[in-house]
Amino acid sequence: MAKNRFIWTIPITTIILVIGLLAVAISTGADEKSEEVIFNFGSMDGPVHVQNKETFPYFMEEVEKLTNGRVKFRMYLGGVLGGPNETLDNIITGLMDVGRGIHGYNAGKYPVTAVMNLPFMAEGTGEELSIIAQKLHDTFPEIQGEYDDVKLLWIHAADPYAIITKGKAVRKFEDVKGLRLRTPSEEGSRMLLSWGATPVSLPAPDIYDAIQKGVIDGGVLPIAAIKDFNLTDIVDYVTVGYFNTNMFYVSMNKKSWEKLTPEEQELLEENLLGLPMAQYAGHVYDEQKKRAEEEAKAAGVEFIYLPEQEIEKFKAASKGVIENWIRQMDTKGIDGRKIYNEARRLMEEIKKEKGEESNE
Repeated sequence: MAKNRFIWTIPITTIILVIGLLAVAISTGADEKSEEVIFNFGSMDGPVHVQNKETFPYFMEEVEKLTNGRVKFRMYLGGVLGGPNETLDNIITGLMDVGRGIHGYNAGKYPVTAVMNLPFMAEGTGEELSIIAQKLHDTFPEIQGEYDDVKLLWIHAADPYAIITKGKAVRKFEDVKGLRLRTPSEEGSRMLLSWGATPVSLPAPDIYDAIQKGVIDGGVLPIAAIKDFNLTDIVDYVTVGYFNTNMFYVSMNKKSWEKLTPEEQELLEENLLGLPMAQYAGHVYDEQKKRAEEEAKAAGVEFIYLPEQEIEKFKAASKGVIENWIRQMDTKGIDGRKIYNEARRLMEEIKKEKGEESNE
């Protein structure tokens, strides 16, 4: 009898032990999944910038909802976690969990994405250009490969760039020659050189002081920037012409991304990241453009709308910049013309849709 009792005692003890260990494991796993995660989000721009005021709070709220409150963000503005030139490196190294930067501040890093920085690749709104940029990324592996060292959350554009100046109006093509104009990208610099202007590369937050001190005559900027960087009282003229735009990335450190559960990652991918946020960020710029234009005009800033024959002079002069970019892509084994043509096709498709809507 004693022997039988001993035989049965061992399995029962083992079962109790296994159940206990499983309970601990399940409890520990549940604790890990329910533990709050707080990410550091760095922005090079100050509190008044419209992306900081509207886009990022919306994004953070949506992430918190989709993760049932587990994932939150701590926002650092005005370059506290790194200025325009350090943002990308600080995301890669993890000093920032998430950050927003301008592609053009990282020379040579995003040559294929730069198709959207080319002259007159801005015939549309900020929202429309952002959709095109994100679709190009989602279509071409050559663009996707430029973000291998981060988790790209979304790409977006600003509203179309205008020539914004102090003291010197640009009413015709010849007026731009000799002007010192700020630009944030290599493609923008080549465009200005093709016009006979002098490109000056400097971060957007430095534009006000540079104009005030006479270092530059102005810049090629989105109209929204007049309000974002408090330029209303220092700018005299805005020459509108859809000259180009600039691309922005919002990226995440890869190890930080892995702190999300697979379920959370899937929810964000399906409901928020990519096209939805690109569209939202572009739309926010468009609304800021309206406010900036209204306030600037009220303050006495003159808006100059060039006739088509003058626009064609700017286009003709800068055509070589586009061909040069295509040749550069060819040397890398990339079909640049195919990517450029797809960007133009998407732009024309949007213009056609808008025309059909206006005729309804």
